[in-house]
Amino acid sequence: MGIRGMLRAAALLLLIRTWLAESDGPSPTPKFHFELSSSTPEVILDLFNCKNCANEAVVQKILDRVLSTYDVRLRPNFGGAPVPVSVSIYVSSIEQISEINMDYTITMFLHQTWKDTRLAYYETNLNLTLDYRMHEKLWVPDCYFVNSKDAFVHDVTVENRVFQLHPDGTVRYGIRLTTTAACSLDLQKFPMDKQSCKLEVESYGYTVEDIVLSWEDDNAIHITDGLHIPQYTYLGRTITSKEVYFYTGSYMRLIVKFQVQREVRSYLVQVYWPTVLTTILSWISFWMNYDSSAARVTIGLTSILVLTTIDSHMRDKLPHISCIKAIDIYILVCLFFVFLSLLEYVYINYLFFSQVPRRNHRRCRKPRRVVARYRYQEVVVANVQDGLINVEDRVEDRAGPLPDSPMQAHLASQESLGSLVFTSEQAQLATSESLSLLSSASSQTQLATGESLSDLPSTSEQTVPECTIHFHGFLTNDSIIPIKIHSQSDAFDDEDSEESLSSEESHGHGSSHTGMLKLQISQSA
Repeated sequence: MGIRGMLRAAALLLLIRTWLAESDGPSPTPKFHFELSSSTPEVILDLFNCKNCANEAVVQKILDRVLSTYDVRLRPNFGGAPVPVSVSIYVSSIEQISEINMDYTITMFLHQTWKDTRLAYYETNLNLTLDYRMHEKLWVPDCYFVNSKDAFVHDVTVENRVFQLHPDGTVRYGIRLTTTAACSLDLQKFPMDKQSCKLEVESYGYTVEDIVLSWEDDNAIHITDGLHIPQYTYLGRTITSKEVYFYTGSYMRLIVKFQVQREVRSYLVQVYWPTVLTTILSWISFWMNYDSSAARVTIGLTSILVLTTIDSHMRDKLPHISCIKAIDIYILVCLFFVFLSLLEYVYINYLFFSQVPRRNHRRCRKPRRVVARYRYQEVVVANVQDGLINVEDRVEDRAGPLPDSPMQAHLASQESLGSLVFTSEQAQLATSESLSLLSSASSQTQLATGESLSDLPSTSEQTVPECTIHFHGFLTNDSIIPIKIHSQSDAFDDEDSEESLSSEESHGHGSSHTGMLKLQISQSA
């Protein structure tokens, strides 16, 4: 028999086998056993046995057979060893990480793999892929997310569930879901913090005596390429597992942790640069005039309001927690610098206005000093002139009238010369030094003007207290040439007026022939 004949025979036998498999009733043809020669090619054997091919009839026969005696209520190997269930996750996206709600939203594909010998088949070596409608007919593990707040299975356009059956009874179950899981955030270093959000998988009802959960391998967590998390940068993930104990028994828990780091660029634009510029703006008041109170206060208060607004805006985005965050310390330091700028203005303002009463008191005393100097000048000049006149009269009285002509003049005797010497010793004539002193004093002393005299209170409206006036000057027989007038009301004059008057007293009037007379006048209002 040639090769062509063998192919024809194999095709005929395949048609007969298919016809027998599709028939529901008893076969009218007798059974027969046919074996091909060992020299038959492997391709012919595969076509005859049909291990790598399956049609609708074969799959239907397999499902009808395995499900006819299948009890969905019982786990595989019930009453025996626990069922090992391996878990793997493919993360498609992480939408957001909320600081206020302390959670994050993740969309993923959850795959669970276990072996159920009740679903084994031998009709074909191919894996059977079944849709979501098998979910109600097959047993599946009751895994759930321990830290999940909300979750749902995607159902567009149909429920995103899939089953894969292997000839040895291995079942691979995949589901696409989105869950919002709790994430305890550590905000002490906010906004320069790193966070670790975990996802925990555990069996809800089956203990370790029934189900043992485990990660499929070290790469059980797969991340999609180009994963982007708003305001965060993905760093990596770690997987662990542990056994937890409850009142109902011990359970195996699988844990995956996603490490992320917050991006600071948005906070540089929204928080850091505005606060830095506002703080520097408050320092402009250091270069302002001390009496510009409106500008200084406006800049300080505006800076505080801007910093307070930024701080309140940040607090709205963060939960109400008791820990102190890094952003709180930063804004507090900015407020401290702005507050110091206001304190600097208050201190300068206090120093300025604390000197005002003293300056006002000096302004009030200035007109009195001017009037006193003016009166002093008049009295000094008048007394000097009177003293000179008296001296001349006494000289004439002692020496006699002057002769009309030189021929009538008598020669001076010793008695007349002695009287002149005695008179000159008692009253000294005005020397050039004293006259120059008087001229300089009169030039430096401004006369009392109408404006300065108008500032003085009238003597008729005020009560004059008891005062003492001291006259210092030359003592002669008929008059007093004063050098200094001192009043008790001028006791509060500044050091300049006292030094000027004392300097006038000390110019050329310290001879032994000078006497001092003090005249005290006491009067009451």
